[in-house]
Amino acid sequence: MASQCLCNVWSLAFQFHIHVLCTLLHPITTTDKHFTFSLLSYPFVVRCFGGRMENSNITKMKSCTILHHPFQKERHSPYYDNLCRPVSHLIPFIAFGIRGVTTNPAIFERAIASSNAYNDQLRELLEAGKDIENAFWELVVKDMQDTCKLLEPIYNEKDRVDGYVSVPVSPKLANDTKGTIEAAKWLHKNVGCPNLYIKIPATDESIPSIKEVISQGISVNATLIFCLSRYDAVIDAYLDGLEDCGMTDLSKVSSAAAFYISRVDTAIDKKLEQNGTPEAFDLRGKAAVAQAVLAYQLYQKKFCGPRWEHLEKRGAKKQRLMWASTNVKNPAYPDTFYVESLIGPDTISTIPDQALEAFMDHGVVSRTLDAKVSEAEGIYNAIEKLGIDWSSVGSQLEHEVLDSFTKSFDSVLECMQNKAKLREFITI
Repeated sequence: MASQCLCNVWSLAFQFHIHVLCTLLHPITTTDKHFTFSLLSYPFVVRCFGGRMENSNITKMKSCTILHHPFQKERHSPYYDNLCRPVSHLIPFIAFGIRGVTTNPAIFERAIASSNAYNDQLRELLEAGKDIENAFWELVVKDMQDTCKLLEPIYNEKDRVDGYVSVPVSPKLANDTKGTIEAAKWLHKNVGCPNLYIKIPATDESIPSIKEVISQGISVNATLIFCLSRYDAVIDAYLDGLEDCGMTDLSKVSSAAAFYISRVDTAIDKKLEQNGTPEAFDLRGKAAVAQAVLAYQLYQKKFCGPRWEHLEKRGAKKQRLMWASTNVKNPAYPDTFYVESLIGPDTISTIPDQALEAFMDHGVVSRTLDAKVSEAEGIYNAIEKLGIDWSSVGSQLEHEVLDSFTKSFDSVLECMQNKAKLREFITI
């Protein structure tokens, strides 16, 4: 059913994005180049001829899919939470309505460890004297540049709302304020694309980093937010950074605040089950969405009033809320639950493959994010009354995810090191 749906929803915009890709890659490809990619297990093949594109199925494309509806109807932007080489695999996603791309250390680990697409550049970097970690970041820079180029048409739309690509600093810098600032500046300079978000984790030590990087006119995706108190600090860091920024036109600075969703339910559901009361069991699967609804209320409160109006006159943009970790981890919950429950104006959902396939197949688009605010407040307070501390849960999850990302980072470096030991890289 999903494959049939995908076959029937091609957009004519696909031609444009293929043309962009062929033009982009023409200087470094042969005159006859095939690009094979897949969208949710459905394969596509495109042939490029010196910047021209040929595909016999173009006439069958249609102009709109369900992924276009959130933005068209509610100003809510779907971003794809994945990346690998060749970046041509993103083209159908963009044609189907994806408006941005996010990455993390686990995504880079999967991409580099499971493919030989990085081997040629890795070999060249090592032969040029780069060490393994520096070579890794050069691989990342190349992916970011190519992906930012693909998303330029969206970025160049009115007000430059979307078209961003997020790249994280090393997770090992999460508790290093100065190191995070320097890493953000290095990525910003070396990628050199205006539609790049530098992902900085919202740890205690990195909150000042967010402020400093914003003040230097660098766009930031503040990530790993698990509780309202930390989100409040992230907003203040953004506002402080804008106020300290010496740029006349603040519209060139953008930011998103990535609030994690499904992981919150996983952690709090365990505590509710340990409580064991009927009231606790009834609250399972409700915590993450309730907290996100309240985060949106905080967003609306903080981005209004005299302080914000003064910045807005300088061209400042609101820091959009971004929903991360939208895959459903508990099979008892609907597979589109987190995507459908958090649709609202000026927000973003980062969607990995599993959730994306489910949403495209049977998702429903409606403004849900502020439809039941009182109910969300009741759920949030009821969980607190059971003795569950939201900030404590947030700290626990922050530690767990940073530890996971650090292991992924170490793993991908180890994989690259193992390849480097081979006389010739093995084709996987």
